[in-house]
Amino acid sequence: MNKKVLDKKALEFNFNYFKNFAPELCTVVKADAYGHGLENVVKILGTKPDFYGVANFDEALRVIKVCPNAKVLLLGKTFSFHFPSNVFFTAMTLKDVRKAIEIGATEKCFIKINSGMNRFGFDCSNEKLMNLLKKLIKKHKFAGLLVHFSSIKSKKVTEREYQNFLKASQFLETKLKICFGGSGAKNLPCDLLRVGIGLYGYGDPNLKKVMQLKSKVLQIRSLEKGERAGYDGFFKAKKRTTLAVVGVGYGDGFERDGAKKMLFEIKGKRYKLVGKFCMDACFVDVTGGDVKVGDEVLVFENADILAKKLKKSHYDVLTSFALFRGKTLKS
Repeated sequence: MNKKVLDKKALEFNFNYFKNFAPELCTVVKADAYGHGLENVVKILGTKPDFYGVANFDEALRVIKVCPNAKVLLLGKTFSFHFPSNVFFTAMTLKDVRKAIEIGATEKCFIKINSGMNRFGFDCSNEKLMNLLKKLIKKHKFAGLLVHFSSIKSKKVTEREYQNFLKASQFLETKLKICFGGSGAKNLPCDLLRVGIGLYGYGDPNLKKVMQLKSKVLQIRSLEKGERAGYDGFFKAKKRTTLAVVGVGYGDGFERDGAKKMLFEIKGKRYKLVGKFCMDACFVDVTGGDVKVGDEVLVFENADILAKKLKKSHYDVLTSFALFRGKTLKS
């Protein structure tokens, strides 16, 4: 009944678009590929990406299960260093770097540099720490240096963080592969570009939206003026009203109270949601429309529109759909 529909051509278009910005690409599929379905995206792209970026080891194994020959870059903190040969990892601390040396895995280890995000990595301004890192880099061959820029909105902030990284890189006196990530990174020179939400059609007007969510009308209800619908009778009909019950709810990643801000499309016409989301159903006011049980419902096609209505970011909206139940189709 419910389904995610991924536009294969749109995903490939976005991937090829980002290929123009760096010699290599790391396509990020963490958080279930930003709600699009990790396995779905990997099946479509196969071995085209130079790396798949994941947050944890479980995600890495999911990528390899679908595409055994894919190279995977573990971007998050790891406490176990027993990886398959095609899994690379990120060192956040001096302890991580020394562990990579101890197990002879430095060539699979990217070193995270903190240039201003202040989340993970070696602080550029910590002279003592950077000196220790410099000595280790001179003695051992590592996979590269990895940076995440913090701002999608401010070019000034991105430039400042970029300059911080350049100073750190020059101090380390290394020619290691440079891997940049973050929405402000694509226009900065690097060897390996990590592409996250842009892969799915967001953050750049040149991109194409990849995912739609669809459901069906399960039942039609006719309410007289004053009758109520939903838990606690939250919706009250102000006039004779026809409601379509659609099979999606807060169990699919929607906010319980978010229904009143949304529109669903049925047969090319948009209708308002009313009341509150139930766990696996919601109410759509289709008064005056030609709507029948079994009609297909376009639930979602653009996170920017929904994010604006809910006063959220498109990141919040998309990743919530990791919960969306139903099969996936690739158009």
